[in-house]
Amino acid sequence: MQCEKVALVTGSSSGIGFETALLLARNGFHTYASMRNLEKSKGITEIANTEKVPLHVVQLDVNDDRSVKEVISKIESEQGSIDVLVNNAGYVLLGSIEQLSIDEFKEQFETNFFGVVRIIKEVLPIMRRQRGDTIVNVSSSAGRIGLPLNSPYVGSKFARRIIRIYGIRNRTIWNKNDIDRTRLYQN
Repeated sequence: MQCEKVALVTGSSSGIGFETALLLARNGFHTYASMRNLEKSKGITEIANTEKVPLHVVQLDVNDDRSVKEVISKIESEQGSIDVLVNNAGYVLLGSIEQLSIDEFKEQFETNFFGVVRIIKEVLPIMRRQRGDTIVNVSSSAGRIGLPLNSPYVGSKFARRIIRIYGIRNRTIWNKNDIDRTRLYQN
């Protein structure tokens, strides 16, 4: 299968990111499956190797400017383009407002919202030079309806819906089953 398009998927160690990275690779996208902790890469790496799909695991921390710049630069130098960006990285923080510190709220937003913005800011110049392509921001139905003991997560996922980029196809996907299916609480 010839690889014509290049995709970057954040948060690929499990759940939606894991499955999305594999789906793109299985459909001929040269896919970079990113994750903070490479110790969690065994499963996706074994599947990619067994199926001989064009998938590479890269270490990426969406909270770290340097990490983001290095990975985006690596992909661009190796492939010459980034055609699809799937912003999936995120985690759930549980607790009542009075139990959680302001720093915990900030950390939740740093990953779940500002991490998305950080990645887009690095990828966007590449996509603009290519005159298009696609950005998908994975959110949660929790970002549309509030849940008890989940205020930081709900707020950070709701904030993803405000990201709109002129001249680039961009969508926010609302996953209604993310809490049950993707083990967000364990990651």
